Amino acid sequence: MKILADENIPLASEAFSSLGGVQTFSGRTVQAAQVRDADVLLVRSVTRVNAALLEGSQVRFVGSATIGFDHVDRAYLRERQMGFASAPGCNAISAAEYILSVLLVLAQQQGFDLKEKTVGIVGCGNVGSRVLGMLKALGVPCLVNDPPRAEREGAAGFVSLETLLQAADIVTLHVPLEKSGAHPTLHLADAAFFAALKNDGIFINSSRGDVMEQAALADKLSRHAHFSAVLDVWEKEPAIDLSLLSQVLLGTPHIAGYSFDGKLRGTEMLYRAVCAYFQQTPNWSAQPYLPPPLVTELHFSHSADDVAVVRQAVWSAYDVRADDARLRVCPSSKSPAQHFDGLRKNYPLRREFAALQLHLPPGREALATPLQALGFRVQCKK
Repeated sequence: MKILADENIPLASEAFSSLGGVQTFSGRTVQAAQVRDADVLLVRSVTRVNAALLEGSQVRFVGSATIGFDHVDRAYLRERQMGFASAPGCNAISAAEYILSVLLVLAQQQGFDLKEKTVGIVGCGNVGSRVLGMLKALGVPCLVNDPPRAEREGAAGFVSLETLLQAADIVTLHVPLEKSGAHPTLHLADAAFFAALKNDGIFINSSRGDVMEQAALADKLSRHAHFSAVLDVWEKEPAIDLSLLSQVLLGTPHIAGYSFDGKLRGTEMLYRAVCAYFQQTPNWSAQPYLPPPLVTELHFSHSADDVAVVRQAVWSAYDVRADDARLRVCPSSKSPAQHFDGLRKNYPLRREFAALQLHLPPGREALATPLQALGFRVQCKK
């Protein structure tokens, strides 16, 4: 069996070699001729999987090491009776940690207390629900808009998008890209959306670039000096709008979910899906391949206040400002698109909060609970 895997899926060769021969490819430039004799195709979000890529091939199974699958023509796969699996939730923890790092940076830069702001979460699935849990643990007021969930579960706990936009000080998007159906999200954040947002509010998008209209966001930013935005995703990636990058407070190259933990979780999820499809017994695990984080533990003193402890813990695990700085400095030898893709391909090691051990002094037991809810391992000294 021949397995063709995106070169940015970590440990693909190690995971899948027991099932067949593994070859890697560039997800952005893969051609139909490369795919023709493969039995299994493993991609990430940059590869459009459709008839143009697969027609005439012998591919029997397609896997995407991503939460979303708007880049995959699933109707075509069903028509051709090809198996399919994605990796829902594989990087949800990492994406939620990205949002928390962002919010702590903005709170420090703009001099506000997060507990005094209302955060509007649009889309409360794998990522949004984790963001909600983290913010509740820190005592931050939240509003949630998720029409599909509200229809399934009842209206309690959810608000309309109109209510959320009018009341929230900070709005963060965590929706899939849906171009049709009962709840389309293509250009959900349009001119009317931004007009409804507070003129001193904050907008964050780490879901999909096409969920927003960038021109409408740029107009809002240019008209209102106290309105802020943070973008991890962009229209027309990797050829992002550099003028918009100059307007946003923080800009990153679609890496919110790029923890090494999340990537390996996605690899293992696909491996198990392929094993199930071809009726093979799985015998590979990602756990032994997780390296130690750059910072393994932190010790806090009595003098550190709660906010300072949370900030230091979060930023020691992941500081979004480093990714923002890297995106803004494009070498003269590369185009902006090459720079964007290069940052994703050569992303530095990033472990999730759970890899970091925190040591609190006696008498700070009350702080242990929210820190553990954020995902950290916490020990209170006696």
